[in-house]
Amino acid sequence: MGTFDDGEEVAVKVLKRDKRHGIPEFLSEVEMLSRLHHKNLVKLLGICTEEHARCLVYELVPNGSVESHLHGVDKEAAPLDWATRMRIALGAARGLAYLHEDSNPCVIHRDFKSSNILLEHDFTPKVSDFGLARNALNKGNQPISTHVIGTFGYLAPEYAMTGHLLVKSDVYSYGVVLLELLTGRKPVDFAKPPGQENLVAWALPLLHTTEGLEIVMDPTLKPCNDPFDSFSKVAAIASMCVQPEVSRRPFMGEVVQALKLVCSELDDANEEPGSNLFNQEKVFVGEDNKNDCISAEFQVFLGTHYSALGHEPSCDAKVASSVVNLASVSAEFAKEEYDDVAERYCSSEPLGSARKKSFWHKFGRFSRGSMKEHLWTGSH
Repeated sequence: MGTFDDGEEVAVKVLKRDKRHGIPEFLSEVEMLSRLHHKNLVKLLGICTEEHARCLVYELVPNGSVESHLHGVDKEAAPLDWATRMRIALGAARGLAYLHEDSNPCVIHRDFKSSNILLEHDFTPKVSDFGLARNALNKGNQPISTHVIGTFGYLAPEYAMTGHLLVKSDVYSYGVVLLELLTGRKPVDFAKPPGQENLVAWALPLLHTTEGLEIVMDPTLKPCNDPFDSFSKVAAIASMCVQPEVSRRPFMGEVVQALKLVCSELDDANEEPGSNLFNQEKVFVGEDNKNDCISAEFQVFLGTHYSALGHEPSCDAKVASSVVNLASVSAEFAKEEYDDVAERYCSSEPLGSARKKSFWHKFGRFSRGSMKEHLWTGSH
């Protein structure tokens, strides 16, 4: 940490002299952050290259990281409630969606993880550490062949096994972080019982039943009377993001839209007279237009996208419980349609009223079934 002459406190990242291989990372981070500007990305204020010194000067993000609040020093002092976790999930998704879909050329972060999501005092998340980031090819649809670098537990299977990097490799990493927020567990923890060491492998089969969701839910959330319906929807989103098959993962713009609707429902529940769901402030969906019918649109989204442990907009929606039965996946999806939807409707920015309706209508064409009566009983 350092201080400018005017008293402003800043964060300083110093490249070690003996870390010669870090120079490309230093240059990459300077290049990336010089042209990337978003409220959910950490801001680069300056650099120092005097003599042998190599320093990056950032805005100070003072409230630790998602990792420290879930697994580290901040866990006991300030445990994260459900609304705060949703605020973090949405903001981090917006930052990643900006990299994938709104920057030119689009950027693959390549080291997205909970320790690289820094938090303001109000828990606004800032994605940091762009040393491993790469410019994507063909809007992220063409794989980049590169050395496998990243953090164990967050690496997408296709990247870890072949070195082929896509924007959806970041989506997998985001899904792991979302599972961390849901469960309070680390991505890899060898202190856990056999079979529970890897978070994705342990949690994914449990996300299709009420009993399974109760098992994976972070125990610190249970006494808080958080809405189980909201938890089940976010669990379904996470399960889509960590699918082994690249084609079954959503784009980050779609994740943003889904989480915005979840957060809107939390805000609406908090505003109801006599509601005791939350004692904290609103989740803050941001500058989104909330005048549209949120719940109905989200019914369409889940009804067209979720099937057990899989994601295909053309899949048959099946139900095995009162939550989301995420059962078999159909592979009948036309990639051209999917790419068209992503390009036209996925963005880190909010959807306008007409554009939002068109977004949901577009996806509605792929559905042959709906789970809304099981997910929103009595909500019509």
